[in-house]
Amino acid sequence: MLQALQSNWLLVGCAALFLLLGLLHTLVADPLFRRDARGGIRLLLVGAALRALHQLSADRLPPGVARALEVAWMIILSFGVIRSLVSLSLLVVRSRERPAPKILRDVLDATLYVITALVIVKEEFNLNLFSSLLAGSAIASVVLGLALQDTLGNLFAGLSLQLERPFEVGDLVSVGQETGRVLQIGWRATRLETKRREIITLPNNQLAKQTVKNFSRGNEPVGVDLYIKVSYEAPPNQVKRVVAETLAEVPLILASPPARARTWAFEEMSIEYRIRFFVADHARANRVRDEVLTRIWYRLRRAGLEIPAAPRTMRVTAPEHRDEFPLESRLAILEAVDLFNVLRPPEKEHLAKVMVPRSFGAGERIIEEGAPGQTFYLVADGTVAVTTRRGVEVTRLSRGQYFGEMSLLTGEPRSATVVAVEDAVLFELDRPGFKQLFAGHPELAAQFSTILAERRLQLQALADATLPPSDHPEANRILARLRQIFGLS
Repeated sequence: MLQALQSNWLLVGCAALFLLLGLLHTLVADPLFRRDARGGIRLLLVGAALRALHQLSADRLPPGVARALEVAWMIILSFGVIRSLVSLSLLVVRSRERPAPKILRDVLDATLYVITALVIVKEEFNLNLFSSLLAGSAIASVVLGLALQDTLGNLFAGLSLQLERPFEVGDLVSVGQETGRVLQIGWRATRLETKRREIITLPNNQLAKQTVKNFSRGNEPVGVDLYIKVSYEAPPNQVKRVVAETLAEVPLILASPPARARTWAFEEMSIEYRIRFFVADHARANRVRDEVLTRIWYRLRRAGLEIPAAPRTMRVTAPEHRDEFPLESRLAILEAVDLFNVLRPPEKEHLAKVMVPRSFGAGERIIEEGAPGQTFYLVADGTVAVTTRRGVEVTRLSRGQYFGEMSLLTGEPRSATVVAVEDAVLFELDRPGFKQLFAGHPELAAQFSTILAERRLQLQALADATLPPSDHPEANRILARLRQIFGLS
């Protein structure tokens, strides 16, 4: 071995390794390889420099110093070769999309370093360190073992984690109360990065004793469970239908495996339901959980289903009931709607009383293009966006503006999709309210049909200037359809 180290072929090989590492360091973007390559290059340079110094000054140095210098350059140059070959080997492993943990590199480096150093020292000084170590004091061995108990425990735990491979670098895991992505598996500890951008260091011996949940399993979907409680007054099938409709609107929830809601338990004050859905990346689970719970609250509120709170004994001075939208406010909104300009004050007051406020959360779809509809909406607060089936936004509607009148009055499918841009409150009018209005004033049907025809022709840019709106075929068609639906003669 000493002859190989002292030959010129070693320098040729080290020079080739130096050039190869330098070239790959420039071309390869892998940060782990670049760091290992820099270490190998530095060791090769230092070893070569010490060898040159030894050859130039060996005759002028004392024998002991010359011998120590020779051993030094042999060890350092050997370490450089080992570090370079290990870094190249791990680069090949990582190129096959198999992450190489830090502990593997450290164990390889340390094992080869120790073996090489022992061999060089034995050959150079004729000193058998293997026998010296084995012949050491038993007491010293016990003391050393106790002192390194935790360190050795972490080392062997880290090795067992590598053999069993319950997770790899880059996996999203949960250990105890901590959830994060694995950054590094070292010989002493494993490091996780949480969603708060915190770096958590977990000793390997403690990690090996805890339950580890791995949420990264190739491209397989990951399930998420939620639990909600709804009043006993709400029929379970109705609750599950509301939940299913809500889950179908959340884009990050996968269609397969299908999401499910199950009646889970009868509790003292409520019925508990378990909701299970699947996402492609568990890192987005909290975002999806927030969106699902938010939308379910609005859905249950609009459906009149109660989420019971814990009972408490309170002394409250009963204040006067304050309606968020008193009659005066409702009438003011109706006055701004051109569709209702034909109504007299008593008729507007009737509509103002029968309008039902509905709350929608930001991002919720209020109506869907192509779906049947029997409701008319008037924006009381917030903003909604009108979009086409392709997701192109056409316009935005705010306080005092309305939509859904054609489906309500003519029975046609919805012509656009309307989505809440922000939290919005809409007044909802249904067919029974209009039917009662038409029953007392049949002439309103003809007036409404004229207004609806004008509105449609304006939107479609197909108005015929040669015909007055009241005689236009579109108005006659709408009037015929309106009379058919509401049973007017």
